[in-house]
Amino acid sequence: MSTIKDSIERDGFVVIKGLFTPEEMNQMNQSIDNFFKSKGVTYRYGLTQPNIAVEEPEFSWVFDHPKVLEAYRSAFGQEEFVFTSHADIHHNMGFGWHKDDGKGSYFTEPYFTPECRVYKMGVYMNDHSTDGNGMSVRVGSHLKNNLTEGEAISLATKPGDVVIFDVRITHAGKEYDVVERGLLKLGRIFGDHTGKSNIGRKVRDIYCGFKTGKPKRSLFFTFGASNIYTYDFSKTNMKRQIEQSGKNVCVLSEKLSTSLNSKGVMTLTFDDQV
Repeated sequence: MSTIKDSIERDGFVVIKGLFTPEEMNQMNQSIDNFFKSKGVTYRYGLTQPNIAVEEPEFSWVFDHPKVLEAYRSAFGQEEFVFTSHADIHHNMGFGWHKDDGKGSYFTEPYFTPECRVYKMGVYMNDHSTDGNGMSVRVGSHLKNNLTEGEAISLATKPGDVVIFDVRITHAGKEYDVVERGLLKLGRIFGDHTGKSNIGRKVRDIYCGFKTGKPKRSLFFTFGASNIYTYDFSKTNMKRQIEQSGKNVCVLSEKLSTSLNSKGVMTLTFDDQV
């Protein structure tokens, strides 16, 4: 039987069933809902919030949750690893096929190598066990420097399940349908090239609510092995998060950092590059 470490090294991802309890999922979902009532960055007529681990302590319990750290210890096959400080929450976001490598900009060394072990966890609030609207991946594509190789499969996750995946794997969220693509095209005609209009977002929220009955929400965060690949990813991703969020805040709370350190997880500071 494959272990978590075997699966992620071979396939580039692993699904862990029932890591969070229904009560924990409700708490997470409510926190995301409350946050986006008055905050968030509009992009492609969805809502996102980068740098959530630094800017919003309410989510700290997720990042040092005992089962999260246990899952990562299994993925790395070792006790010590690093929290990159990357974390995003999403509301009605959609993404086409891509890798979370910044198209190569997140790394200074050639990174399609076994030593690069930077693993992101995806937590989906919605039930995607039958709708095919959750995360899709190209199996084994974390070792391929292109977006076309690897069998494409849709991951059937339920609330409470998590996906741990190599940031180099080719993956996608729910693709925008013809109406959503039309809305983006209309926005570009009027000069809104990246879908930042709040009016466009509200129109899309109404459409998504009509189509699915409830918004699609998710949370992502990243840990890595203690090496140059993780440090490169962490530094460059922090710059990206700050640019997107508009806040020059890059230091984890002392409480979260101390808690992670006490459990053998290293944390980073970024004062020298912000």
